[in-house]
Amino acid sequence: MNQATALQTLFARLVESSMKAGMLPQQETAMRLALKAQSQCRATLETLVAIKNPPIVYAKQANVTTGPQQINNAAAAPSRARGKKTKPTQLSGGSHELLSDARASGNARSTDPALETLGNLDRAKVRRR
Repeated sequence: MNQATALQTLFARLVESSMKAGMLPQQETAMRLALKAQSQCRATLETLVAIKNPPIVYAKQANVTTGPQQINNAAAAPSRARGKKTKPTQLSGGSHELLSDARASGNARSTDPALETLGNLDRAKVRRR
């Protein structure tokens, strides 16, 4: 607070000397220094206010990088109850067949053999560092 008071006093004195200056260059120099002192005073006061009353931060998501991670950003959508046993009907054809899902795409594809996992690779017996 003493620094802010000193800067305000310096500002006031430099403005007074600027008004008393007879030549324009001296007046301009004193006024520039006065405005710099005023800017420093404002910055000092803002810092003091931030220290006294720190801003409150509301974080919606915390990123923690150690250990297993699970991030739930939105509420889970309600899903159908699983595990309910239904009686076989003519549509399903039996109790072990799944009903067709209207939301699923019409073209069911088999797996692509080119994208399947590879077997063990031949590696050198002596490992390099």
